Amino acid sequence: MRCFLRIINWCFALLWIGTLIQLANGSLTIPTPNPTQVPTPHTFRFQNPLQCLKNEYYNLNLFDCVPCNEVALGDGGLGKLQPDKFTCKCPIGHLSIYERGKTWPTCDEICTPDRSDNCTSVWLPQPRPSAQCSYRYLNSTSVFASQLAVHPLIAGIILTKTNPASSKGDCQSCDLAHNFRYQDFCLASSLLRPYMHYNAFWQATTTTGFRPDASAPSHFGDLKFVAFFCLTLRNDTACQQLANLCVLSHFSLEKHSPCSAFLLTQVSDVVMKYAHSGEQVRSLQPFLFYKKGRVTKELLSKTLQLPDRKELRLFSTTFGLDGGLKRWGPFHPEMLNMCQQPAPNLRLALPAKESEVSCQLTLERLIDLANQQANDEFLTVFLNFSSNWQFLLHQLPVLIETLTPENQRPQQEEWQLVKRFQLISASPRDNRIHQTLPRYEDGHKLQQYYSLRYVEDMELHYTLDKDQPDRVGLPIIRLRYRHIEMGSGNASLSQLYPFRLRITHEQVKRGWDWFVLEVALPLLLLLALAAAIFRLQNLRRRRKADLCQMSSLIEFLLQLAGNVAYALLATALLLLLLQASSPRLLKILLYPACLLQLLFLGVQLWRSSQLELFLIDWERPRSSCEGQRLNLDSSSLCSSVRTFVAESSVSAWRVLFTANAWIRLSVSQKYSTLGQVFVAVAAYQFLERFTRGDLLLSCCLLAAVYLLTYLLQIMGHHLFVANPLQKFIDLCSLANISLFSLTEPGFGYYIHGRSPHGFADTDMSSMILQLQRTQAMSGRRGLLMDSDKQAYIILPPRNLHIYLERLLLPFQRSLTGSLSQTLLYQKDIVPSIDGQMERTSIAYASVNRFFCAFIDHAIKDMDYIIKEKSFVEQLLNCEIDNYITENKGTFYIDDSFSFSRVLLLGNHLHIFVMELLLLLSIFLMTSNLLIAAAAACVFNMLLRKVFRHWVRRNVSRKTLIDERFLL
Repeated sequence: MRCFLRIINWCFALLWIGTLIQLANGSLTIPTPNPTQVPTPHTFRFQNPLQCLKNEYYNLNLFDCVPCNEVALGDGGLGKLQPDKFTCKCPIGHLSIYERGKTWPTCDEICTPDRSDNCTSVWLPQPRPSAQCSYRYLNSTSVFASQLAVHPLIAGIILTKTNPASSKGDCQSCDLAHNFRYQDFCLASSLLRPYMHYNAFWQATTTTGFRPDASAPSHFGDLKFVAFFCLTLRNDTACQQLANLCVLSHFSLEKHSPCSAFLLTQVSDVVMKYAHSGEQVRSLQPFLFYKKGRVTKELLSKTLQLPDRKELRLFSTTFGLDGGLKRWGPFHPEMLNMCQQPAPNLRLALPAKESEVSCQLTLERLIDLANQQANDEFLTVFLNFSSNWQFLLHQLPVLIETLTPENQRPQQEEWQLVKRFQLISASPRDNRIHQTLPRYEDGHKLQQYYSLRYVEDMELHYTLDKDQPDRVGLPIIRLRYRHIEMGSGNASLSQLYPFRLRITHEQVKRGWDWFVLEVALPLLLLLALAAAIFRLQNLRRRRKADLCQMSSLIEFLLQLAGNVAYALLATALLLLLLQASSPRLLKILLYPACLLQLLFLGVQLWRSSQLELFLIDWERPRSSCEGQRLNLDSSSLCSSVRTFVAESSVSAWRVLFTANAWIRLSVSQKYSTLGQVFVAVAAYQFLERFTRGDLLLSCCLLAAVYLLTYLLQIMGHHLFVANPLQKFIDLCSLANISLFSLTEPGFGYYIHGRSPHGFADTDMSSMILQLQRTQAMSGRRGLLMDSDKQAYIILPPRNLHIYLERLLLPFQRSLTGSLSQTLLYQKDIVPSIDGQMERTSIAYASVNRFFCAFIDHAIKDMDYIIKEKSFVEQLLNCEIDNYITENKGTFYIDDSFSFSRVLLLGNHLHIFVMELLLLLSIFLMTSNLLIAAAAACVFNMLLRKVFRHWVRRNVSRKTLIDERFLL
């Protein structure tokens, strides 16, 4: 049960960590009614309208039949909504009340004064309208609510058949002092107040750019009304018209343009920029824009299964400017062809000579096309594909190269793709206020428009996979518009303008970048996860901890962070080696890897510096065995049970010298960062001319030189430099001092430094005799008889750490000022020694006596065995078959000097990886090698200084040596 509760705690912790990670990435999705969080779909399952049932309407944006009552989700006055082909409406004899936040209107029955039945409507009795009505009236419900005996809790807009200001059933008048007239609607002025800002865009178009006349309201003059019906009344036809006005404005990014509402809800990175307090923020349909960024690149790299391997099957919809559907059905390139020659067909992999048509169009021809279409054809194209045995439609992205400067760049993530376009558009001139030529004159055509915009180059591009011929990359439509000014007076009907329509394809094969990112990186991350789990299991056994503890979770995340950093670096190096990357991708890989490795290395070195460290002194006082002038054959154990006192002739300099040697060893390194950087800078300066200014090639060269220099230094250190670890072991033997360290309560290292001569604190003559005897001896320095193995990996008995804490308890209490509790441990203390020094001496002597007895197997209830690790255990750095109990431990012979893992010597690979990540990251950031090299050097210097400080303080605290004696 306890483990089950801990597993629940783990799940909560993982959920919290995942939440923090998503917050850091800025991609956290919080359930909220804000529709800007709703993704814009691109794929639809087409359903025939003839399949719709009686209570269903057809959604043109989703190509699906939707029940009116179900889609309302409680709206519509208890299911009174009725389908009307492409929408739902209230039946005859009912009021329509549009409430804020609801998709559909609420239907309430009209109660006329002459009705004899019991009418349940809370609204005032409505007089019968006249037979021929000119208007329908829209007003706020608050206008009616003040006249009602029972106030309905509905705040919204009510649609009535009669004028609410008249009690006689008037439906012919509309007071323009307080209302607006639009089509057959009479709208209260207060309703349009939040949408009056759209007039700013209409006024701007009358004086600049488009220049349609202010007296021609067919385009942007009615923009505020269209926006009101779309955004407030949720009228789908009005939303289609608003989308067409956006296309007609050439996807204007102005704040008050028809596109602002679509940009607000469909393009994530411009939501706040285009927000307006008067607009109802919700996810608009139709879908007009694609989101920018990584989503665009993923969209264009998508491959789809074709239902027919021979040709592309395309489907298109055409809407009129008023928002009505004009046509839908199969799409053929001939629909976009303005040349006399036939357009290319949609067969896959067309030859180049059959895939293009081009011609020169006269201005007269363009004007005739504008007259035919009259800004009244807006197209959306879909690809018919199959998935899971279903036939689906995918909207084709449209790239308008002349829309933004980013659309002309090769970086796909910067493109602003759209979903609807028109072939030709015109800005009409109002001939009622201009003197024009007769219609039979050719010059009359030149006076019809201020300007024309038409597609001069159209390309339908797709990719074919060589390995999978039945799959095709999502086609993209690339458009380039030409703008023709006709008001300058220099235009001629015979002027020629180019037009080209082409269908291109590209045979692609998955490159190395796909292999590295889709195959190598997932495998490396999986390997990193497996290694972290294995490491956690090994540490759990060493720590004797439960797997369900929070400390185990933290340890797992730490190991995973370090392993993931290695995986990301390996991926980046592979991409650099294969030259199949981009600077942005390298930054995405290297920056997180640098942070993860810094976190891992910092915690790893801090833990290594805080290990439990004990220096076991095997030396005896000279007074312990009198009568021996040279003390060569005396046992060292006879003094190990004595309490250290002032009269002892044992010198403390050996312990101090060994402790300082350990501190110096801890900050030693196998390679020189300064030498690395010097060689890297020199080699880069020499080979830079071969990179030709290519940033990726420069990064590849820098990484290769830095890595090669590191390998050469490691090899040179191994071949030509004496092993500093062995020299430290020799020093321990010379000083007659062993080193016992614990990195975990159940794991550590032991260096057996007991002198084979029994003592080390001697004069010069004795030392010379010791050297002479050493030359005649073989294998006498090891822990085992006739063995020279002095380094061990230890798994001590489980009671050892508990017993050790008891020995150190008096000293720890004295540090907290609890002197009264330490008097029981003070025996035979010379009165001249200070109390604090006495307690330190007692603690040191007790710990030293305990370890001497434990190493000599002199403690009955605490012992150990010595064995060698198997090849698998050495390879995986683990202990599979150990014999650990409460009273028995295991010492593994360590020929590889694994205790270097608590020193910089054993962490040289982690440090090198951190320096390489830092070097490449700063070089990518600044493109300056000197700054990057300086940062690597400074990092190494700070690392050594901080680590030395940590080790020095830990040695003083754990060995009971005053810090003033440490260098």
